[in-house]
Amino acid sequence: MKQALQARILAIDDQLYFRVFLEDMLEQEGFEVATAGSGAEALERLEAARPDLVLTDLVMPGMDGRELVREVKERWPDQEIVVITSVGDVKTAVEAMKLGATDYLLKPIDRTALLRAIDAILDRLALQEERDKLVAENLSYLGHFAQYERALGLFSTLALEPLADRLVEVLCLETNAHSGVAWFTQPEESGGPLRLAGVGGLVRIEDERPALDPASLPDELAGFSEARCRSLLVPRESSREALYVALRIQDQLLGIVRLTDRLDGASFDGADREVAERFALFGSQALHNALEFRGLQRSSLRDPTTRAYTREYFQDAVHHELTKAKRFGRSLSLVRVQLDPISPLRASQSLESFTRWIQELVGETEASLRTTDLLATETDHQYLVMLPECDSLGAVVAKRRIRRAVEQSAALQGIEPAERPVVLSAMATFPANGSDLDELGACLDARIEEDRHSVVRSFELESVPFRGLLETLLAEGAEGRARLGVQMAHALLGEVGRNPHHRGLLFLAPEGGQADGLRPGLEQLRGVPLRTEVVLVADRDDQLLPGVPVTWVSPLRVGAGQPFLVYLGEGASYAFAQDGTIGEGGTTYHTADPVVVEQLAFQLSRDLGIPIGE
Repeated sequence: MKQALQARILAIDDQLYFRVFLEDMLEQEGFEVATAGSGAEALERLEAARPDLVLTDLVMPGMDGRELVREVKERWPDQEIVVITSVGDVKTAVEAMKLGATDYLLKPIDRTALLRAIDAILDRLALQEERDKLVAENLSYLGHFAQYERALGLFSTLALEPLADRLVEVLCLETNAHSGVAWFTQPEESGGPLRLAGVGGLVRIEDERPALDPASLPDELAGFSEARCRSLLVPRESSREALYVALRIQDQLLGIVRLTDRLDGASFDGADREVAERFALFGSQALHNALEFRGLQRSSLRDPTTRAYTREYFQDAVHHELTKAKRFGRSLSLVRVQLDPISPLRASQSLESFTRWIQELVGETEASLRTTDLLATETDHQYLVMLPECDSLGAVVAKRRIRRAVEQSAALQGIEPAERPVVLSAMATFPANGSDLDELGACLDARIEEDRHSVVRSFELESVPFRGLLETLLAEGAEGRARLGVQMAHALLGEVGRNPHHRGLLFLAPEGGQADGLRPGLEQLRGVPLRTEVVLVADRDDQLLPGVPVTWVSPLRVGAGQPFLVYLGEGASYAFAQDGTIGEGGTTYHTADPVVVEQLAFQLSRDLGIPIGE
């Protein structure tokens, strides 16, 4: 007998002497034996502890053996049962076998037959246990193999955004998380903030931080300073637990993934952290590869003459940034700088000299850009700049800075005035001016022509103070209704109030320097968190508009007595002025020409000492 198995047996019989007989015989063979005198008592013992084998008499008062077999099999289908019966009750034993009993034995019990039957059952149980173990090991192997295949799938893309989405998807799947957010470093911002790169599940993108600064992570994430991939459980906003996963290569933090809300409502555990760290190892290497590829791509796809990026690479980069901008609700702007005409200069120099001049000009232009901006060559006299996460006002500021850098560059200043080309510039912003590269390009084309034929350029008004600008433009004005300015002011104030998230500038100078007539429009802004700066050029009266977010400026600082308004921001720009004549016969000037409005806004802000920044 295989006593080493130490099998547990429950023997059931209503006769005490037979229970004692079975107990003594089986214990001598090394089994752990318990007994019961009835079916009801047997069920109680089975509830308390499951044996390996049940031996039960068929003929018992109350619940007989057949009923007991039925009840046991209903509750515990895998329980092994051997029934014991007399020769004359074999039919009942067969019925018990149909109900699920494993075997039956006849009284009087033959010791050898009983032990043989027990041996057979225990051997089968051992084989089944071994089989289950092998199945579990195979399933575990298949599970790890499937995980390995999913991990290898992270290397199938070298684009950062698809990689971020795939990594979030895999980590959510493996940890049973409902939501995931990934922040990645950018190839052009090594050591800079981690940018929002991918989301998965039920995530409100507008609630997520667009960037994480590794130098100012929460105290709970201090462990991420270790030079290895790891995960960390921390409370998020003191209400939800989150599993943070760090993506590192050596001592460099490349990204962070945050997982929240397990689908089963449970907390993340050690198994979740283990699998997250396993995938973080693969994800870190995949992210490192993607960043290296992006860096190589940026360094290799440059124009051989100017060393700026090629138009092909620029178009691909803009496509990726537009995809991100649409997904995460961001802005994206393009700036075009054009030298016109370039033919006389090209004809007056050797190819080598002209090439060297272009390279110097592009180098000085590139120095005026942010690290995230991208400069590309369209032709030898036309250049494009991509400004990620830059709205209309920021794009106007950048365009003027780039244009000034080109105009004041040593390369351009070294050209004789007669041969020096004019610098034209234009900007276009997603989503205000277009939803794809073709639409933004068409906007740039139109605005280059506006710049070329602008009254600012034709009247040489680039450096004229605001008062002189206003007088020149009013000289080109026409007879108009004096109340038109008040109506437009109310319309623009309403637009600003309806779009408080838009950034812009609105200058208002009411007639006579008194703001009373603008009260209804300004009242709409009370308590509104505006991103547009409203500058009121009027005599200050704090009792007039308490709580309204305006900047008061004395009319004396402007030096112009005419009422005017200037709006520069998202969508259409607008400017209006009148000569101060009261009544229907006054001269008015109004325009939506972005070049004129931009010049008025920047000259006015300069005269008032109000900085316009990106």
